Amino acid sequence: MNSNYGYGEGGDDSSQVSKYNDAGLSVSRLHESWLLCKIYIRRGKLFSWKTELDNVWMELITDVIRQDDSDKLMKKNEILMEKISQSKNRYILYTNLMKRHCFMRELQDLVGKAGVYVDANSEGFE
Repeated sequence: MNSNYGYGEGGDDSSQVSKYNDAGLSVSRLHESWLLCKIYIRRGKLFSWKTELDNVWMELITDVIRQDDSDKLMKKNEILMEKISQSKNRYILYTNLMKRHCFMRELQDLVGKAGVYVDANSEGFE
């Protein structure tokens, strides 16, 4: 039985390279979460929508903390979550969830896990 658990000789893992790139998988998970959000919005399942937005946050957080303004972004998320928890009725809850939803979409763009935007007049634009 090999006691180095897949590492190189002597347990050195410096020669190991991940077989998978998680970026593509992360974008796929985000896509699935956004689809679920749309379903929950259409069905009026606000608690499920809230929970799915939490999943989106968990998917983005590792990229958010690498941003120069990560503290500001995390604080904004906390404020939005607090507003959601203090919502007095369904209309206010819906409005606050929509604000967080839009914020999460902006974050996804910011961390580079959404569309890539280029000038329509730039070279290579099709």
